[in-house]
Amino acid sequence: MFRRISFFTLFLVVSFFNCSLFLNAQTTFVLDHVASSTPTNATLYLTGSFNEWEPGNSRYKFEKNSDGKYYTKPLVFEDATIMFLVTRGSWETAEVESDGLPVLTRKISFSQPIDTLHLKITGWADKEGLAVSSKKITIKVTEIPKSTPPDAPIYIAGNFNGWVPGDKRYKLLKADDGSYHIDVPLIYPRLAYKFTRGNWYTVEGKAYGRPRNDRFKLISNETLKEPLTEQISYWEDQSSGLFNPYTLILILAGIQGIFLIFIINSYDNNNRIANRVLSVLLLLLAIILLTRVSLYDRDIYSSYPRLSLFQDLVYFLYAPIFFIYIKKLLKIPSKPKDLSRWWYFVPFMVQLIVYLLFFFEPLHQFIDRAVSRFYPSEIYITIGGIALLFNIWFWFKIRQVIKNYLKNIENTYSYDQDINYLNTIMLLKGGCLVLWTVIFIVGGYSYIMTNSLSTLTLFLVDSIWILFSLTVFLLGYYAIKQPAIFKIHEVKVEVSKTSSNDNEFLQLKEKLIHIMEVDKVFLDPALSLPELAQKLHTNVHLLSRTINDGFDKNFRDFVNQYRVNTFIEKVNKEGYKNHTFLGIALDVGFNSKSSFNRSFKKITGKTPREYFNA
Repeated sequence: MFRRISFFTLFLVVSFFNCSLFLNAQTTFVLDHVASSTPTNATLYLTGSFNEWEPGNSRYKFEKNSDGKYYTKPLVFEDATIMFLVTRGSWETAEVESDGLPVLTRKISFSQPIDTLHLKITGWADKEGLAVSSKKITIKVTEIPKSTPPDAPIYIAGNFNGWVPGDKRYKLLKADDGSYHIDVPLIYPRLAYKFTRGNWYTVEGKAYGRPRNDRFKLISNETLKEPLTEQISYWEDQSSGLFNPYTLILILAGIQGIFLIFIINSYDNNNRIANRVLSVLLLLLAIILLTRVSLYDRDIYSSYPRLSLFQDLVYFLYAPIFFIYIKKLLKIPSKPKDLSRWWYFVPFMVQLIVYLLFFFEPLHQFIDRAVSRFYPSEIYITIGGIALLFNIWFWFKIRQVIKNYLKNIENTYSYDQDINYLNTIMLLKGGCLVLWTVIFIVGGYSYIMTNSLSTLTLFLVDSIWILFSLTVFLLGYYAIKQPAIFKIHEVKVEVSKTSSNDNEFLQLKEKLIHIMEVDKVFLDPALSLPELAQKLHTNVHLLSRTINDGFDKNFRDFVNQYRVNTFIEKVNKEGYKNHTFLGIALDVGFNSKSSFNRSFKKITGKTPREYFNA
């Protein structure tokens, strides 16, 4: 199973890198049709990300052929994806839709050679456009990052101009008071926009180079009365990028996960099957964490944007692998020919198929889809919602397995199996699920109320990843501090149909009291139910029933009652006045301080200190 998962992961890695390559082939742009309003002697130009959105660059000029169509000379582009529009030499004469609405910036990817690209122009901004006749609103920027180059132009791009980042019509003008102003047309009821320094590499962002959601404003008559005031806090290209406090935590967690794989597999006589499953889980965590960090580098993301799919592998892989690890760690037997574990990975296989379809999309479509995660996206919302329910179901399933194990072990061993770290991990996972649920609630509120809460959402997402990485740190701590947790004993509960009468029951009860009070077998820290049954020459089932029915206790509480009583007697003896509580507790059969304190309070209702002070 895990080899198959590793195969798919390797396949994705190879595909991500190989399919990101493109050929610098020559491409000719052809205008098969232009709007009827096009002047007879008009000169048409191609403009876009490849020429800093210069609307009248002669290098990208169209020539009208005898067939009435317009052709560029064969062009070569350095980038894998370009954005472009057609103009008649200025932004005032840029192409628009036939109804006058702005044309959304055209995009094309060169993952495959494109010899000829055919286009159709349906209108021009100065002929059919709505920008001239529309109402306008003034946007005022009162603060920009101190790191902004002194002579850098600042532009606004939005749904009013097809999201062109370097549209000269929408270059902000600097006022005497240091603020920046621009009037933008209100073509849509909901104004959406961002600020740039001329291209999408220099767009505004959040701290540490994170992309920010689009700004938006619902327009009303009241909105038009005053300028819309904004502040620009960061530029994406000027951030600390790959290394910041947040990413360093994830990097350290990923590296530690790789080291842990070697540490836990170096132990002798350990539960090798469980630790192999844990190794797969740690490898998955390390890949996901380090991949997420790598995407903070703009160059890496620009070259290999499909790496962003890796972090979503955690959706349907982590929970079932962790569940299998818990069952192997606690040595919970599976039924013969139990194929249920294979069904746990069906959602992952479905997700893998969907993501492979995303992967083979043209690069510009893939990037648009990745960006759409910051907006209501039906596909990602559906996958995320199903994944949330999937992980919640597994959380309760794992919790029940641990609970049943603890219940059974109290009837079998007189000492604690130290699996408290599992409860801590479950607490961390529960915190992740709570935050994940809150993200959906916040997202739903933002969508319904059309109120952007991107800052809160980003904080919640970061918090989930921090809690997620703490799992690796926690496992690292226990692997070094308490390696015995990776060697948990098997709980064997013997089921017997041996019948017994009241006389046999009473005799066994008397023998049990004798062996505890006279032979003091409870002083053995490793005393177990099978061992005690052997000493009494009886079977485990009958002995367990005698303790449960005859003393109304489970095996552990029964043994620890004697240990606590003996502890109290020794503390009150003159010869033990100079001994510590822990020393006496170990002397009477407890195997750890935590086990002693927990048992003492359970039996007496007080801590040792409170008990003797009283």
